[in-house]
Amino acid sequence: MVRAFIFLMGVLNGEVCSFFSPSPFPQRLFDMVSKELQISGTKIYDDDEGASSVFGTRQYWDEVYTGMGDFPKEEYSWYYGYSVIKPFLVDAVSKDSTILCPGIGNDPILLDLYGSGFHNVVAFDYSRYAIDRQKDLLAYQPHAKFELYEMDARQLDKSWTNKFDAILEKGALDAIFLSGGGNLEAAVQELDRVLKPGGVLISVSGVVPDELRKSLFQCYEWVRDGTSDLQAGCFVFQKPECSAE
Repeated sequence: MVRAFIFLMGVLNGEVCSFFSPSPFPQRLFDMVSKELQISGTKIYDDDEGASSVFGTRQYWDEVYTGMGDFPKEEYSWYYGYSVIKPFLVDAVSKDSTILCPGIGNDPILLDLYGSGFHNVVAFDYSRYAIDRQKDLLAYQPHAKFELYEMDARQLDKSWTNKFDAILEKGALDAIFLSGGGNLEAAVQELDRVLKPGGVLISVSGVVPDELRKSLFQCYEWVRDGTSDLQAGCFVFQKPECSAE
């Protein structure tokens, strides 16, 4: 809870990504190869008023990604950079894995993943402006294929069940926790649905209370417990091989 207080006071530079999407617009996919914007229709929620902090609202993050917020709109590496996460990622995830990055914001980590040989990556955010920032960033790899969605984490694509070998989130769970209203529980349930049995979830988090995290991931193997990390914790969870749907 000390880290949560520090976060709220801004000492950690507001390092949290948006995770769920109350956007009134339908889910959108941007494929960096075809350069086409496609539209499909999962439900998007609009409930900013239930948030316990501005860090849990879409309005706050829209302002960040349009240059009217507290941080640079072009890019910002939430909590810490890829070099800190990389050892845990490469130890737990193979290069041919399909990886989901929720609440991608304007973090340049997709370029880092591609540079490390992870080429099957899907990312989403609740803010359409975050997706715009990612388009700008990913233009540095014009021949790489990335999928970007504007999507609500509490209702992911129905076809994604057991789709991903790994999930990598940086501050996304923190933002959705601050959105209030049981949204974190709903989003974690959806992440569990789309993660394959035996899959790995890497979570960089400094705000979610320890006891709540233990409850949410009590059925997972805690490959790495980041509770004692000095800044945000880097947690590595593995989903059971035989997981009930």
